[in-house]
Amino acid sequence: MGMNLRSSLMYRVMAFGYANARVKAMKQGLLSQREMDTLMAAKGVGEVFAALEKTSYRQDLVASALREKSLADQIELAATKNFSAVLRRIVRITPKEAKGMVLALFDRYEINNIKIVLLAKHLGQNREQYNQFLMEIGILSRGKFAKMLEAKGVRETVIELAGTPYGKVLSKAMKEYEKDRDTGHMLSALDNYYYARLSGAGAGPFWDERAIMKMLKAQADAKNISSILRSKKEGFGEERIMKGVMFTGNMGRERLRQAAGAKNVEESAKLLDRGLGLSKAMESFRKTGSLIPVETAAEKGVAKKGLKILRNSVLSIGAIVGLVLLKEEEVSNIRKIVRAKEFSLPMEQLQEMIVQV
Repeated sequence: MGMNLRSSLMYRVMAFGYANARVKAMKQGLLSQREMDTLMAAKGVGEVFAALEKTSYRQDLVASALREKSLADQIELAATKNFSAVLRRIVRITPKEAKGMVLALFDRYEINNIKIVLLAKHLGQNREQYNQFLMEIGILSRGKFAKMLEAKGVRETVIELAGTPYGKVLSKAMKEYEKDRDTGHMLSALDNYYYARLSGAGAGPFWDERAIMKMLKAQADAKNISSILRSKKEGFGEERIMKGVMFTGNMGRERLRQAAGAKNVEESAKLLDRGLGLSKAMESFRKTGSLIPVETAAEKGVAKKGLKILRNSVLSIGAIVGLVLLKEEEVSNIRKIVRAKEFSLPMEQLQEMIVQV
């Protein structure tokens, strides 16, 4: 009877009616296609900043206007703050029945914070060099988060995370890191933890909840594609490559192993590209030797699948998650535009990087 109630329209209206109305209102704050086109057409970072001042990012830009930071860094910091605020509002409006899954999905942003800090500690960077990329998520307590930032190195960072699920995962990967100083061990361990946790959560009775799980599996596939192709380019052997592979996606273990054991990058890509449209991106790889177009193509494929959730979901968790995906891609696009303008990349190259939302 409980399942019948959950599946009923009345339940959806009662549980998600208010949240759905708030999601629609928050969607109005997203950048329009016209505003995004203006950012892309900007002649430099200064014009991007000026254009964003006329949008919902204005307040965050004012708060981020620090003299010691470049305009590009100020924009990145403002975008991060804006996204963090959206995530906090979404947590507040999400009904308790769906809050567990939403928080589990948001775990990826806390994990991204940890990845940024670990890489920064590995490279010996100070906080000012990576602060604009960190988001206030709230899964880690403020005290624990502050101690992680104050840690003096990778090992101390992992120690400060003791008592959290992340600390347990990283303590095992730390042993491998200390052997070869390859941060990939820790980054892969965090990804495996995240996708394994979500895949174990299952899906609800609504089609869009199942679509969310399918999208997450596609994200794992995209990460595997990037990991395998980069490893092949570096000349790593099959067994080493397989250590960094996740088995929580749509691709089967045998297919992943065949790609890991292929002769070269192109053979691996053929095995991994089944309906993902990587062939055009591989043409670019053959010319330049860069895998970025291939990774971008995989990212776009995942994003397009995920963004369908918002357009087709009402009165369910799908509408909430869809808004998060739209906002995530918007912020990602802003960052790409800013850095493209900073380094004077041609418009054609920028357009290839942008995910249309």
